[in-house]
Amino acid sequence: MGKDGGRGRTTITAGELEGMALFATLSPAQREHVAREASVESIAAGGIYFSERTASTGFHVLLSGRVKLFKVAEDGKEQIIYIFGPGEPFCLCSVFSDGKHPANLAALESSRVLVLAPRQFERLSKEDPALLLVLLKVISRRLKEAMEMIDSLSLKQIPSRIAAYFLTHAQGESIRLGVTHREFAKIIGVTPETLSRTLTKMSKRSMIEQREGEIRILNRQLLEGCRDGTCE
Repeated sequence: MGKDGGRGRTTITAGELEGMALFATLSPAQREHVAREASVESIAAGGIYFSERTASTGFHVLLSGRVKLFKVAEDGKEQIIYIFGPGEPFCLCSVFSDGKHPANLAALESSRVLVLAPRQFERLSKEDPALLLVLLKVISRRLKEAMEMIDSLSLKQIPSRIAAYFLTHAQGESIRLGVTHREFAKIIGVTPETLSRTLTKMSKRSMIEQREGEIRILNRQLLEGCRDGTCE
């Protein structure tokens, strides 16, 4: 494992796994097996879990907290690639490859991570192949979101990037950001000041309403037009 800013180990029970979508298809006996074989690592807020300079193998699932996957440019500018929440697997390359990571991962808040060694994960997958199907769905969704991000960052203007993010991550008419204003700016690839100005303009056009840690979509048609390049 890579060097971090405050990591410790604890255990997990089969009961904690029962409510997680990834392990929902497993039998009680299989969940007991996972709980027995897995280790649980804690990361302090701000702690680095993986970096591009380290290698680590294993299957990782975020149990609690929130972590960010990010790259750092030569000039020190940070670009957030993805924010992981509870129940999500991450760093899947550490299961299926040599464990070298294409990006860095750090905790946005105090977090707990379930870890299964590759051999244990392989044995569990053979016992219940449905687990691999769930992972395939996760990987497909991540690939789609990555392609959308590449399109937004390289081809779209700032308002269009923001609109695309909101429409992709909306749950109904609401988007829970789950990150600070500064971290959200890093996801979009702009300065916090530029983000604030753009969100204010979108609010004045009655596309969205800003709330504490949440965005409400007021006019989906306008927001979709903004995503497609018709923002004023």
